[in-house]
Amino acid sequence: MSTNSDHEQRMHPRWILKSNVSVFERQSKEYLGLLVDCSEQGVMISTYEQLQPGTQLLLDLVDIAPNVNTRRTGQCSAEVVWCDKITPSLYGNGCRISQQDDILGMMLKSYRHAHD
Repeated sequence: MSTNSDHEQRMHPRWILKSNVSVFERQSKEYLGLLVDCSEQGVMISTYEQLQPGTQLLLDLVDIAPNVNTRRTGQCSAEVVWCDKITPSLYGNGCRISQQDDILGMMLKSYRHAHD
């Protein structure tokens, strides 16, 4: 686990989500947790398991946008940068996005615009 000072070194502001976004490991389709917040270059994921900093992940992020009857699935490659225990059974994991598809880019922009 890292100290809180790592969180303060972010280059981009974070946006709190107004919808549920589930996070899955792309190849195994295993459910990892929920997206807590995001920025242009990073995401925070709440998980039941601790993710080790330095871990490379291939992720599918699935949301159902408010007032829309379809779901969106965006994909990215990300590296776990930090992990903190946030409750006795949940971990917060900060991840830096290294690559993302166009759908995830559109999803992240929609989360940002929900705050404008």
